[in-house]
Amino acid sequence: MRVTVVRHAAPHVTDDVPPHVWPLSRAGRVAARGLRLPVGARAVASDERKAVETLSLALGVADVPTDPRFGEIRRPPEPVSPEFREARRAWVEGAPDTRHDGWESAEGAARRFDDAVRDHAGRGDLVVGTHGMVLTAWLVATGHVAPGPSAGAFWLGLRLPDVVTVDLAGDDDGDPRGCAGPRRAKAAVLRRRPRPR
Repeated sequence: MRVTVVRHAAPHVTDDVPPHVWPLSRAGRVAARGLRLPVGARAVASDERKAVETLSLALGVADVPTDPRFGEIRRPPEPVSPEFREARRAWVEGAPDTRHDGWESAEGAARRFDDAVRDHAGRGDLVVGTHGMVLTAWLVATGHVAPGPSAGAFWLGLRLPDVVTVDLAGDDDGDPRGCAGPRRAKAAVLRRRPRPR
């Protein structure tokens, strides 16, 4: 089974609108339209507007099914500030501190994401519209990205938008397993979309 995970395109960020309803910026809409995603795969997005719009524009469809389990990590509202990136990086690297009080754990975020992948994957290849921190937590939990500073570097290297493809081999029954299943996938390959030159 192949899972193509799409980090959303750049949103139009405003302090007076909650992040989950941010629309894509003009540049984000252009970038989303330029994505080339697998034809015929089942598509599901986070229920956040920017993720839905990214898949809708990339796939050229009006309606994209949503699953809130693909949403970004759950945390209290935070102001857009120069410090937010360092707090997020510490979380991704598995080094939470008092800045992260009330934040969902990396393990919990990865588990719900993995449950959603497994629930939707029974229908063949999958395209998921999601967010950078939860994507990184899932890739760490499933052994595709090393924890600690490597996870931080991976997260910082993600673009808006970005595409990561993971090939998961199922167990002998053909059941794909990730971090929450009783058995891990026997083989998996992680591929990043090449950066444009």
